[in-house]
Amino acid sequence: MTEEIVATPGWVDERLDELFAPLSQTPAIAAARTAYANCLAIRKAPAAPSDMLGAEFEPCRPALHQALQQASVAPDALAELEAGLETLEAEIAADS
Repeated sequence: MTEEIVATPGWVDERLDELFAPLSQTPAIAAARTAYANCLAIRKAPAAPSDMLGAEFEPCRPALHQALQQASVAPDALAELEAGLETLEAEIAADS
């Protein structure tokens, strides 16, 4: 009997590393990134179809946004990161 593990494709971690590279690598930011990556993996599981590519990942970003605000990430850095994450989510959905 095999156990199914929920995960995103390997390239997703590489892209997250690139997107988060400009931010300070504090424990709070690292924890927020890990939680976001886990959310993406869980949400990647098949769900109801949507007309919006990447819409299944929408719940992941608000929690990340809040965690990064609490970690004192500058608003302009946060906006740039979120734009990249939106693109990443659409790419993950297209890859599914």
